Amino acid sequence: HGDFYADSTFGSLAWSSDNTHLLYTAEKPEYDKAKTESVTDDNAAAEVDEDGSIADDIVGGVAGVADPRRYKLDSDWGETFNGKRPPVLVVLDVRSSQAQVLPAPPAVSPGQAHFLPSHSGAAQRIVFTGYKHSTRKHGIVYCQNRPTGIFTCDLSGADVKCLYSGSVRSPRLTPSGSALVFLSTTVGGPHASTSELIHYDLETNMPSTLVPLIDRPSESPRELGGTQLPDGFPGLYLDQLPEHPWLHVGDSSQSETLVFTSTWRSTNVVMMLDIQRKILSLHTPIDGSASYSVLCAASSYVVAKMSTPAMPDSLVLGQAVFSEHSKGEGADVHIKWHHIHSPDIDANISWQVIQANSVEKRRSTECILVHPTAPNHSTRYFWPQDHAPCSRPLIVLPHGGPHSTYTLDFNVLVAGLVKLGFGVLLVNFTGSLGFGHDAVLAQIGKMDTMSIDEIQDAADSVHASRLGDPKATVYMGGSYSGYTGALLAGLVPGFYRAIVLRNPVTSIGDNAATSDIPDWCWAELGLPYDFESPPELTPDAYNKMWQASPSRLVDKVQDPLLLLLGASDRRVPPPQSISYYYRLKAANAPVECKIYPSVGHPLDTVEAERDSFVSVLRFYAAALEK
Repeated sequence: HGDFYADSTFGSLAWSSDNTHLLYTAEKPEYDKAKTESVTDDNAAAEVDEDGSIADDIVGGVAGVADPRRYKLDSDWGETFNGKRPPVLVVLDVRSSQAQVLPAPPAVSPGQAHFLPSHSGAAQRIVFTGYKHSTRKHGIVYCQNRPTGIFTCDLSGADVKCLYSGSVRSPRLTPSGSALVFLSTTVGGPHASTSELIHYDLETNMPSTLVPLIDRPSESPRELGGTQLPDGFPGLYLDQLPEHPWLHVGDSSQSETLVFTSTWRSTNVVMMLDIQRKILSLHTPIDGSASYSVLCAASSYVVAKMSTPAMPDSLVLGQAVFSEHSKGEGADVHIKWHHIHSPDIDANISWQVIQANSVEKRRSTECILVHPTAPNHSTRYFWPQDHAPCSRPLIVLPHGGPHSTYTLDFNVLVAGLVKLGFGVLLVNFTGSLGFGHDAVLAQIGKMDTMSIDEIQDAADSVHASRLGDPKATVYMGGSYSGYTGALLAGLVPGFYRAIVLRNPVTSIGDNAATSDIPDWCWAELGLPYDFESPPELTPDAYNKMWQASPSRLVDKVQDPLLLLLGASDRRVPPPQSISYYYRLKAANAPVECKIYPSVGHPLDTVEAERDSFVSVLRFYAAALEK
């Protein structure tokens, strides 16, 4: 086989219960290397079928010619998977050192595989997530809405059964071995949204919902679908469950307690679900003090990382214990957290969570303002000493997606900008995750209006609170927030002294024709999209996309604009932004453009990160000096 798949979408690495077999995911073999037969008189000649067509039964290379199947289109899974051959499951017998590549089901790419326990002498089986692609493969990274299923097969890859279909992922076997739990999200629509937690009984083949989809948080504890939920719970927002998510508390051998991370407004929190009692509980603060993320669980311990805008990831150990005066079956459990080492905290980085003024907006929006505590030597270029907070330059930085979230987790880019004197406003607008499903859906069909208004409201609020200088406010955004930045450049000229756009969507119609996720362009505009029969980009559809695109506002752009592009970006391919750049130059707009070879959508190579950071600082410095 080819290279390993080690990502969270397809990657697998699991031992069988008797430790004789190892299961993993890798690229399938190349046709011309998989099996090459010798060319002999017996098999060299092509046979002629009864209808006169030629049937070629030769497998592998023929007389030095590459196997003709080598160039057959078999597309990859888009951004971050450039050039990778399709994934296959591989079972390695460690006793014989023989590896067997399992055949994948038709139009399904397998991943996230585990062994199932064998009972009463039954043959060992494998469970995996299967990503379906009947017509084409749509980009998968950052996308939780793809058609998938939970499948099982035997150790040879035969006897394939689909247990559950939908948009599902992250199957985990319960400690008893009698059931699976996994995440489920709506097929299509927003690429990320509220998830449900499903329980699948392997003995009865019956699914049930443990944690349902939450439309809107409740101000008090409530029971929904038989599960007790904590007050304020906005729903489940996570990409994957931990690989080892099970806690064992107390003496009960029947304990099945799941621990995981979820986004709760602007914070990542640790949550625990007692499956027997159907009680979901919160085990880290939601007061704006820190974010926590589970790494793994074992016995009664949870290994997690904790961070803040002023503190990089710090390892913490949690011990699940019974609450005081509460022991035995039915007792409440809480987690006592311990720092493994003293965290490295930057005393000159402060932050505050800012809520919207109106009650209605407060339900779906929130911002985090990260800023220097006081001016010092390192801030001297942008915020000199003895200057008041109202004179501090402000970077407005919404997130991409649009369905993602800025949390209190440490962000090295933000910390670097703050160390140099900027206040950075992280904007979670309506459509961000962690605020309830209604908030996610509220953005659909309003991608060019709702978030624009909320970004501007957030900036105005900081100005009104005298926490940033209206005359020294700049913008930075990438992907979707690059799109909103390009819109703002044409809609509110003069508001921002400089605008930086990282791989922005500038023409939705062009993106629909070239992106690895064309469905995004339809879904965010509220237009229907069928994965099995993708719609045509008709003149009417293109016109709707054009009316929502920044490219139509080129002649309105006045403020300095810097484009930072990845030449190998599959998510938002650069030709649309290069065209946007040329049109801005023709309109005599103050625009600059940098493009990084062999770099994808996140601009995350060492050289791209280094150069883009320095370029942004120089660009802002030049604009703010004028």
